[in-house]
Amino acid sequence: MDCDQQLEKLRQEKDVLAQQVKRLIKAEGKLYDFQQELDQQLKEYKALYEFSRNLSGSYDVEYLSRATVEYVIQQLEYERAIVFRRCPSGRYAVCSFDGYYDPAEKEEISRLSFDDAHLPLISADKEYVCCTALTREPWASDWRSTLHLNEFYAYPLGYGTVPHAVLVAGNSAENSPFYRKVEATPRALLSMGNLAGLVSSLLENQVYFEQLMEAREQERLAEARYRSIFENAAEGIFQRTPEGRYLSANPALAHMLGYVSPAELMTEVTDIRSQVYVDPLYYDELMRQLQASGRVDGFETEMSRKDGSTMWVSMSIRIVRGSDGKIAFLEGMVEEITKRKEAEDALRDSERAYRELSEALEQRVIEAVDELRQKDKMLIMQGRQAVLGEMLSNIAHQWRQPLNMLALLAQDLQLTNRTQGLTAEHIDGNIGRTMEIIEKMSRTIDDFRYFFRPDQRIQKFRAREPMEKALSLLEGSFGMHGIHSELSVSGEPVISGYLSEFVQVLLNILMNARDALVAKAPAAPLISISMFSEGDRTVVTISDNAGGIPDEIIGRIFEPYFTTKGPEQGTGIGLFMCKTIIEKSMKGLLTARNTGTGAEFRIEVSNS
Repeated sequence: MDCDQQLEKLRQEKDVLAQQVKRLIKAEGKLYDFQQELDQQLKEYKALYEFSRNLSGSYDVEYLSRATVEYVIQQLEYERAIVFRRCPSGRYAVCSFDGYYDPAEKEEISRLSFDDAHLPLISADKEYVCCTALTREPWASDWRSTLHLNEFYAYPLGYGTVPHAVLVAGNSAENSPFYRKVEATPRALLSMGNLAGLVSSLLENQVYFEQLMEAREQERLAEARYRSIFENAAEGIFQRTPEGRYLSANPALAHMLGYVSPAELMTEVTDIRSQVYVDPLYYDELMRQLQASGRVDGFETEMSRKDGSTMWVSMSIRIVRGSDGKIAFLEGMVEEITKRKEAEDALRDSERAYRELSEALEQRVIEAVDELRQKDKMLIMQGRQAVLGEMLSNIAHQWRQPLNMLALLAQDLQLTNRTQGLTAEHIDGNIGRTMEIIEKMSRTIDDFRYFFRPDQRIQKFRAREPMEKALSLLEGSFGMHGIHSELSVSGEPVISGYLSEFVQVLLNILMNARDALVAKAPAAPLISISMFSEGDRTVVTISDNAGGIPDEIIGRIFEPYFTTKGPEQGTGIGLFMCKTIIEKSMKGLLTARNTGTGAEFRIEVSNS
């Protein structure tokens, strides 16, 4: 090999060796940087370990908050740090903060608070929030102003969906060059993430400890309340074995049973069934019910006191079972009800006496009602007899002329026979006229019988028929006084009721109208009658033009024995009986009012 070739080969080896030296120098630089980073991480881990060791025995959240803020500023070298803690109200308030602030900023930070809606400081889907100097999202500007930080990290502390606290660390715009930069690099996030993870664990332990202590305090308070209730309750409270021996009892039960103390009760009573229950069969029944349902409420029984006296009690008792399902003990409550039982006995005696008195009064009421009904019947009968007398008088008046005519016809036969002799034609004419008169008198008798036949049951009848017959009977009386009557009927209204009693009402009202017209003597005496239907009722109105009823007595005309006529003209029971018949017997309505020319009586009765 010549010299040139050797020289070229040496040159190539030199270049390779130079490249290797460069790579070695670069590797040594990276190794130095990595060693520096490892040293820094080791320093942070040692500081974090020391931080954890110092806080491991503490369960004070505020102390943990202050230590965390101090660690961020001294070890991680950020300018400012704040810890927000969640309050019972749900808002996050400043628990601790430190760093370089002017007085005005400190005052604002100390009052700072926010709720769950103010994201992104806390978010279920984010482990942290990083706001660098270059972040331009809409929320960043608001939070920079609120926190007085230009760049910051925000870490939720705790492992639940809602964090117990929030750690914020960062720098202001003016002082950021002098402190550790906020950036989303693995190195920076690792430091903050390690701290947040450790603080979250410590915080969870401390919150759990606080909750545990709170639960123990609540348990202590509940036990104290139970003990106070147990000792001071007015009712007797006990626990006992299924065999019948008291395990525990409160003072109320001991005093109730006549013992000085619960200890004396539990010592002396060894068999509840025979020593406490007056009738052991009640004890057996209680145990039977208890075995069947596991609980018995309001069981009443009689118990014996220590001195032998007795009392009534109401007991509620239940079975308490152990984890193996077997009966551990029975517990219950006893309330003395002796006074209540005595009151119940007295009430039963009072109810018995009241029932006997009520039955006696009921019988007396029945007898009184029956007596009133008999009186009503007698009054109705009396009114009917008065109408009957009036009708008989009318019939006598109406028959007087026909009887005269019959006498004249008889005399005519006799006279004609003596003077001229009777012809067949004359006899037929005389007999025909006689039969007409007799037939008219017979119709009067039929009308009279129609009105005064007895009613045994409610029946339906047309309203027109009894009114026409009543007018027929009173025709002679009306005619004698020059009284005219008008009857207006709309359709064919019917009435459901007692016919003869309804007729009695019509006759009474018509005769009253007649008497008023006779007394007042208007120029053209008139009685107007109208009949029509209104829904399920038939209405009959009877009015006159006699001037009306005086206002001072119109409210009394239906009272019994009230009359403006002399004793020889009326008894004062006619309108009273009319109202009784219509409203009691026929469940209708009878009213009276004055019209412009006279009085109007309105009858409303059922048509079904």
